[in-house]
Amino acid sequence: MNEINTWLKQFAHNYLLIVIAAVLFFVCKALIGFYTYRHYDKKLMVLIQKVDILLEEKNKLE
Repeated sequence: MNEINTWLKQFAHNYLLIVIAAVLFFVCKALIGFYTYRHYDKKLMVLIQKVDILLEEKNKLE
């Protein structure tokens, strides 16, 4: 554990840790955004299908 602490102290003033943290943050943010997009895209497709069914039924009645 002490070895890890001394290694981290060496890089504490280095921008490497800042870059790694920023990359991890944006990767996590991109993954969350991607899964959110897929979730709402599926809901939108279901809604579009329902609207199409309703329009077909309306056209049959006319």
